[in-house]
Amino acid sequence: MLNLKILIRILQPEFTRKILHILLILALIPLLDCFLIIRMAQILGVYLFLAILMAISLSGFFFSGIMINKTLKQIDENLKSNILSVKNYQKLPGTLVISFLLIIPGLVSTLIGCFFSFSYFRTIIGRRVSNCLRIDWKEIHEYLNIID
Repeated sequence: MLNLKILIRILQPEFTRKILHILLILALIPLLDCFLIIRMAQILGVYLFLAILMAISLSGFFFSGIMINKTLKQIDENLKSNILSVKNYQKLPGTLVISFLLIIPGLVSTLIGCFFSFSYFRTIIGRRVSNCLRIDWKEIHEYLNIID
């Protein structure tokens, strides 16, 4: 089901400009990562540093899986108890954003992802994403209660 509120919000020029500015800032992270990858590969050797990057990305993948599963279990427990915890719902998009930073190969993105992986920051980031996309978590909670 397509949420028309999101579509209408995306079609507003000021919202689209805001998103483009955020994407421009986020594009600086991979550029900085590329610079550090080149410098570190020169120092440590290409294959050793690629192995280190692969290990960091894989550990980020597994850590992300743990964070997402924990958040989904909290949401499921609240659904079974019929408790609306908007904080847990908001934590989910924040966890997905942090997971993206942890999984992509790079030093800067991984450090940023590790720093923001605490529950408090994931909730704040998720709240920002939810507000930006105008996600109504109460409506989603009611829908999930009906389905369940």
